[in-house]
Amino acid sequence: MTETLAKLEPSLGRRWFGVIVLALVGFMLAYLSFFQPPESMLGKILLPILAVAFFWQAQWNLRVTKTGLYLTSEGIFDGNGTQICALSNIRSVDRGLFAFKPSNGFLVRMHQSLGNAWAPGLYWRIGKRLGVGGATQPAQAKAMADIIDIMLLKRSNEPEA
Repeated sequence: MTETLAKLEPSLGRRWFGVIVLALVGFMLAYLSFFQPPESMLGKILLPILAVAFFWQAQWNLRVTKTGLYLTSEGIFDGNGTQICALSNIRSVDRGLFAFKPSNGFLVRMHQSLGNAWAPGLYWRIGKRLGVGGATQPAQAKAMADIIDIMLLKRSNEPEA
């Protein structure tokens, strides 16, 4: 990775709020399944499975949001160095009020699809769209989107070789 131009880190409060809410739902489902089990066999099977799924999601959120996202001259990377999107693949950035984007984040439209990926609270990638944000700090997300916009503007003004 080259020099980091912008960093997008999860907000500690948002990170823990999401984990606690998921764990509480898992606890409530587990409580219901053991102390007030439903009468139907489907309910007796489904409630513990859902409880485990919520506990698993809570620990996954805690693990994934440990690191943030980084913008370099090559593209957007996660904390492990995995490239989320190459800068050459970015077509536009949308931060508008009505954009389908994560909370406190922005939407990146890409030229080519990179497959689906998801890191709860950090980003999601579906088709040619990448939503960045969620449990992140709004000022850092705005700064990253602004830098990407500037880089795209520079790229569009360069003469083609």
